[in-house]
Amino acid sequence: MIYIGTSGFSFPDWIGHVYPRDIRKSQMLRYYAFIWKFNALELNFTYYRLPSTKTIVSLLRNTPSDMIFTIKLPASVTHQGWKKERVPEEDLISFLRAVEPMISERRLKAILAQFPFSFRYNERNLGYIASIADKANFKLAVELRNKSWDRESFYSWLRERGISLVTVDEPRLPGLFPYRPVLTSETAYFRFHGRNPDWFKASAGERYKYDYSVAELTSFVRDVKNVLKSASDVFVFFNNCYRGNAVRNALQFKGFFDEANSVSIDRTK
Repeated sequence: MIYIGTSGFSFPDWIGHVYPRDIRKSQMLRYYAFIWKFNALELNFTYYRLPSTKTIVSLLRNTPSDMIFTIKLPASVTHQGWKKERVPEEDLISFLRAVEPMISERRLKAILAQFPFSFRYNERNLGYIASIADKANFKLAVELRNKSWDRESFYSWLRERGISLVTVDEPRLPGLFPYRPVLTSETAYFRFHGRNPDWFKASAGERYKYDYSVAELTSFVRDVKNVLKSASDVFVFFNNCYRGNAVRNALQFKGFFDEANSVSIDRTK
């Protein structure tokens, strides 16, 4: 099964570019699910603040029952805890308690742990990842930003634990983790961030300013189809969110797999 969507859905700069100019914030999720007909959504707001059960239930009730989610772990877990060599259990427990409705309805497919560039390969950090996986006791997908993790021994380590390596496409800059469509569990996870060459200099809002070409998307399709031969589930999320580029590219990508249901967006807006 292939699941395609974007990393988040509620962005002010999407209005007038991919969302209608008169859309209300409360209408965005249903537009995402019923007009664009994406079958997956990666939730990133949870990185900045712990979700509430009320919010999670609202997300479930405003989307089709066959739409799935993945959710990003809080910064306290992925960006702060490892520096103290201790997983912040209270935050992790609160996070898991809040998303329980999604787990119960079998609509939460994976928890995303995205680590910063400063998180380098070493035995201590390997242990930290293992600790998250053990304590969460749920399907874990790990995204690394530092190239030091690009080694076969690490991929084997992930396979032994059934942890998914996130295949990331990001700028080809020194030190950043390269594009590696490596399958380390029965679940494949792709995230496309764009290739903005000013990645390290750009503001947070413009770091993901990139629009993939048809040729670039076609190359990703080949890799995804190849992984589909072995994986039970494949998640594909576009995170090049600047002014709705993620939506345009995700719809284009979706069209390669299901042209009958693809939706186009006027790119002249």
